[in-house]
Amino acid sequence: MKYVLFNFLLIQSLNLIFCQKNLPFVGTLEYEIRNLEIKDEKPQLMHILSLDSLIRIETNSHVFGTQSFIKHLIKKKSYLLITLDENRQYAIKGDFSQTDTLTIAKKYTWKKKFGSKKIGGLTAKKLKLKLLKSQKTYSCYYSKKYAAKYQEIYTDFPGLPLLYYIETEDGILEYRLKKHTTIAPNYDLFGVPSNYTKITFDEFVDLLNNSH
Repeated sequence: MKYVLFNFLLIQSLNLIFCQKNLPFVGTLEYEIRNLEIKDEKPQLMHILSLDSLIRIETNSHVFGTQSFIKHLIKKKSYLLITLDENRQYAIKGDFSQTDTLTIAKKYTWKKKFGSKKIGGLTAKKLKLKLLKSQKTYSCYYSKKYAAKYQEIYTDFPGLPLLYYIETEDGILEYRLKKHTTIAPNYDLFGVPSNYTKITFDEFVDLLNNSH
């Protein structure tokens, strides 16, 4: 009886270990972005600042310069901060409570594979990604320590993507984690600055059309 009870407790303990959920991430992730079809191009950088349910993604655009995307996972609200000039700074409101995840998932498929390595200071597990439009496949890596929710594209990955690929009109973009920190970002970075005007996406498009 003692032997049976011991085995039962051992199995339950192992189940708790291997079935535990991803840990919340608090800190900063820095990714390098490369277009695989443009050689010798200087890689761009993307920074993801996280307080778990609050996320700020900073990227650079040739049209609008530095852009910041602020997302509140619990409220399912977001703001895209764009500066046209010193006097025209806008926070474009978004609501992703009705996001159609099935439509997004149809653009790719993935499957876990054997293999692991270190990327950006994190242990990474391997998976095979197939992009359905081009029918191209790539080896991607993810951290099972943290959830996939901190980036925008592959939120159904089994963990945080560390090396992944996105299909765009300009070519295939490679995203690779360069480094990360676990120092909590300043809470004020996740709010909309007072000098930004909150508008909807349609209002922003009308504003651009009327400015020409």
